[in-house]
Amino acid sequence: MPIIKISSVGKVYRTKEIETTALENVNLTVEQGEFVSIMGPSGCGKSTLLNIIGLLDKPTSGKVELMDTDCSSLGDTAIAAFRNANLGFVFQSFHLIPTLNVYANVEMPLTYRSMGHSERSRRVHETLEHLGMSHRIRHYPTQLSGGQCQRVAIARAIVGRPSIILADEPTGNLDSTMGEEVMNLLHKLNKEDGHTIVMVTHNEAQARKTDRIIRFFDGRIIS
Repeated sequence: MPIIKISSVGKVYRTKEIETTALENVNLTVEQGEFVSIMGPSGCGKSTLLNIIGLLDKPTSGKVELMDTDCSSLGDTAIAAFRNANLGFVFQSFHLIPTLNVYANVEMPLTYRSMGHSERSRRVHETLEHLGMSHRIRHYPTQLSGGQCQRVAIARAIVGRPSIILADEPTGNLDSTMGEEVMNLLHKLNKEDGHTIVMVTHNEAQARKTDRIIRFFDGRIIS
């Protein structure tokens, strides 16, 4: 059953002087429970596509359907609510808030929901325990290694129990050992917990371990 369906999506950035086509007639279907990699050279549109799937950006043309919902027709408030409930994001640079400890960083997505303090606390503790980071719950990002920061970022991504995880170069700032550790964690979330994962990566070896590789070039899917 498709959980992501991208139909004839285009994205054009315009200024007074120039028009740049980032995506051109992109069609993509991702099945529920798949782990998909997107590969291609820098600047080919991979992250733009991921941002459109994640409802962080809107296509110039075409349709985005997630979980049988036509997201292209949603207003900004509805998009924000849908994104918070159904999507989790993992970034190359972690994007943790340095002035907040691990607990507060992971709790952040839940503060935008109608959820009591005790339920938020339970979910944060359960998620950090699941990812092996409960012993760091009162530490701050500057007190963690790169691999630990990415584990916290993944905890923040899944604490709201999203159906889809979108990962943009999740091991790009990590050494090979920590990168392997993070990839093992993502595979666990996919196989054991059932998360659908779409990952942008330049790492061919990591991509080959996913269910499918989508290759991008100049804003188009080429294979």
